[in-house]
Amino acid sequence: MLERIAPDQLAWFAAWVAASAEQADGPPLPAAYDHTIAVLHPGAEPATSGLTAPFHGPSSSEGHPSDRQKSVLDQILLTTTSPGAPACLASYDADPGPGPELLIISTGPGPASPPDNAVSADSPGDPPLGDIAERVSGHITYLLVAGPLQDLVYTAWEARWDYEQPVTMLWPADRTWCLSSDPDLSYTLLGCDHTLAARLLAEPVLRARQM
Repeated sequence: MLERIAPDQLAWFAAWVAASAEQADGPPLPAAYDHTIAVLHPGAEPATSGLTAPFHGPSSSEGHPSDRQKSVLDQILLTTTSPGAPACLASYDADPGPGPELLIISTGPGPASPPDNAVSADSPGDPPLGDIAERVSGHITYLLVAGPLQDLVYTAWEARWDYEQPVTMLWPADRTWCLSSDPDLSYTLLGCDHTLAARLLAEPVLRARQM
C-alpha cells in the first residue's frame, strides 16, 4: 500500500536534489556507499576512463534499463531487502500538469489533487495517489511516494500507469542501498555494500560495471 513519504526521507532526497542542481557535476547519489555499480542500458558502451560520465549510448536507450534488466534488478533487490520492508520511490514526472498545485506541495506533506489523466487505476486499498504524493524539482521534477519495497520496484510501480512513469530513484527506508536511473543517462547507478555489488556484477544481463 502506498503512503506519504516520511519528512526525513523527503528532506534527505531534497537536499541531494538541491546539491545536484547547484553543481554541474554534483554527487550522483544522495549518500556515499562502499560501492557504486553502473548497469548499462541497451546500446550503451564503456567510454574512456577519463570521462566524468563513464558510459555513452544512443538517446533511445537513455534512462531505461531493458525489461529483462528491470526484472533481474527487482529480483535481486527483493531478495537483498525484504519485499515488505518500507521503501521510498522518486519517479521522473515528465508531464506534471500546468501547475504544481495540481499534484503536490513540494515543500512538505500536504494533500493535493492529481490531473484527471495522471494515473491509470490506483491499486485496491491504496489512497488516491494525489493525496499522498510529493514533488521535488531540480534539473528534473520528481514525484515521490513511500510503501513496501514490493510495491515500488520496476514491475509493480510501472504497471500502475497507462503512460511512462519510470522508477527514477529507489531506496529502502534504512538507505542501505540506493538506485538512480536518471533519464538523461544511458546507465542506472546503484550505491550499495560489497555483498549487493557482487550480486549485481555477477549477473550478465545487467552488464554491470564498478565505478
